[in-house]
Parts: sequence; C-alpha cells; structure tokens
Amino acid sequence: MTLELDDTWEDMRSAALQAMSSAHAPYSNFRVGAVLETPDGRRYVGCNVENASYPVTMCAERVALGSAVVDGATTFGRLFLCADSQEPAPPCGMCRQALAEFAPDLVIVSEGTAGTRVEWRLADLLPAMFRLRPPASDGGPA
Repeated sequence: MTLELDDTWEDMRSAALQAMSSAHAPYSNFRVGAVLETPDGRRYVGCNVENASYPVTMCAERVALGSAVVDGATTFGRLFLCADSQEPAPPCGMCRQALAEFAPDLVIVSEGTAGTRVEWRLADLLPAMFRLRPPASDGGPA
C-alpha cells in the first residue's frame, strides 16, 4: 500500500515530476525533482544538474533550497521528491545536512517510478545533524 496524498501534496508531486523531466543527468541517468515548501505555502522547485566534474553536480534538493534562500525563505515544513528509481529515494547525506540548517523537522515524501511513496522526518534520516547554533524553535543546545 502506498502513502495517500492530500491535494497540497499532489500539487507538490506534480511540480516535482515536472522538475524531474528538466533534470540534466547525462552521466548517471538518475533524474530527480524536488519541491520545498515554506510554512506559509511558498514553493521552490529544483532538479539535479550533473557536471562532468562530479563534485560540481547539484542535487535537486539543494537547487530548490538555493532558490528559496535567494527569495528570502529560510524556514521549511515539507519536501516532495521524485526520482528515476523504482523505490523512493531519500535525500543524500549532503542534502540532509544542507536542509537541516534550515528545517531540522522537515517532513519529506518521496516517490519512486513504481508509484510507491515513503514519508520521513529529516531528524530521523539525520539524527546527529551538525549544528553550530541552536535551532530557532527551542533555543536548546546545538
């Protein structure tokens, strides 16, 4: 059984699928689309952009995050991912850490090509996230 989506998640899914179709993935052929949403409903879309110099490659999640920050958004509640893999793909480790800077409690839904969806919380995917400053929400220790 797959995770059911409400209308707002469905809208995010559609935007992520469209972004995935724009991905530049000539080396891995692994296309990813992402939609990052702020608590007030603003959405930022990203796709992966590969480069022959592999470290220069940008993941879809970090492309969306960069667009959001340029627009002044620094808090996020939800992320929808879709990828060219049969099973749902979680964000990579670098993306987990980049997202944790802004949204340690982010809710992530990922969908694979078989239509299966999984939901995670970023804090569960990255339980020992690196922090230099306390989270804005509780002011507790880093």
